[in-house]
Amino acid sequence: MSIEPTPSLASQWIAAFNAHDVAQIVSFYHEDAELNDAGMKHPRRGKKAIEAWFTQRFSTMPTITYTPGEYVVVTDQRAVVTWTTYGRSPVPGRRRWLNWLSRSFQVDGVSVFMIEDGLIRSQRGYYDHLAVIQQILPPLRWLLPVRF
Repeated sequence: MSIEPTPSLASQWIAAFNAHDVAQIVSFYHEDAELNDAGMKHPRRGKKAIEAWFTQRFSTMPTITYTPGEYVVVTDQRAVVTWTTYGRSPVPGRRRWLNWLSRSFQVDGVSVFMIEDGLIRSQRGYYDHLAVIQQILPPLRWLLPVRF
């Protein structure tokens, strides 16, 4: 196992994500790859489902970006990267006159890329989804307080 400052597949994926380049993102996955993260009700399996997910994500959240943190583990089979994502919440019905309802958010997370033959076989993203919801729906901070 080697630890590298800039693993190419993960860094290329982040660059494509920040450019909202769905075609480029999808090109990094195996045909039957699986994508899953804390904000999904169910995993996306296969390039078509992954493409639909990112198309919808960028359409509803056009300001979302990742700032990579540390690359924790990088091998030929795995890349683990910490990140911070920033953006604004979707506007209900994507109606411009409701833009005042959009709220900014920021959350730290980690992505685990399982790599096979130079392509992503599976990807899992972990972050505090409740923290995002509390940022974009402020009343939830009082209804669902975080307790330690």
